[in-house]
Amino acid sequence: MTNATDALSISFDNGFGTLGNAWNIDQSVAGQITLAGNASIMEWATGPAAGHGYGTYTIAAQVNGNQPGPGIVFWPGDNNWPGQEIDLVEITPNGDGAQYATLHWNDGGNAYSPQVFWGVASGVPHEYQMIWAPGVITMKIDGAVRATYTDHVPVDFAHGGMNDTIGFLNNNSHTSLTVFSVDYTPLGASSAAAAPAANVGAGSGAAAMIDWNALAIQVEANFLATGRWDLNGTATPAAPQPEQTPVDWNAIAAQVEANYAATGSWHL
Repeated sequence: MTNATDALSISFDNGFGTLGNAWNIDQSVAGQITLAGNASIMEWATGPAAGHGYGTYTIAAQVNGNQPGPGIVFWPGDNNWPGQEIDLVEITPNGDGAQYATLHWNDGGNAYSPQVFWGVASGVPHEYQMIWAPGVITMKIDGAVRATYTDHVPVDFAHGGMNDTIGFLNNNSHTSLTVFSVDYTPLGASSAAAAPAANVGAGSGAAAMIDWNALAIQVEANFLATGRWDLNGTATPAAPQPEQTPVDWNAIAAQVEANYAATGSWHL
């Protein structure tokens, strides 16, 4: 069994890898799996150390349909819900097929924060990526930053919290999800897959320089998507902030220094 701190790569050429908890999975085409109707596949959630922690998760997949049903889900390692569920992809219920991410946490109930991936089309393959680091979760599609969370970010097992397991589901007869590959690289470790295009949080051993150009690109992309100059991109075109707020680079620098003091890695 793969250790939670090991890099992981699953191509579906020879089975399901660590995704041992599987039900109703179509594997008739080599190199991919398809979930249609009611189907699910995930790693076994057996306790806080199950699954994986901080690092980069890269999923090559295709979401089909314009209704809720498909999901790329990172499930709490202890299998308790509500909890630290991280949904990399779901579909909105309004019929337009828009994809979105959701971060869940337990505040005595199921608290959550969704962020819509505007302009991402279903019915075609995409590279979905989640970068989970101390204090920040960044989500990318085809290399472009689409969502960033800095509030209610869970702490992984190695740092006193809990890991999440990798999972996929579909629960609608009018939708499906095809998965081509799954890769995971622990934070600061050598990769089983290609490194993300603009991973601000990478660093191991020796301190790495912060890529301020990548941050500037992210801020600009957020402005194009939301009409707001921010780093987190929490506004939407339907509900923009009333004023454009400049990025507080001093606060970012303070956060970077705090992360270095806590982890020994220069990252945001």
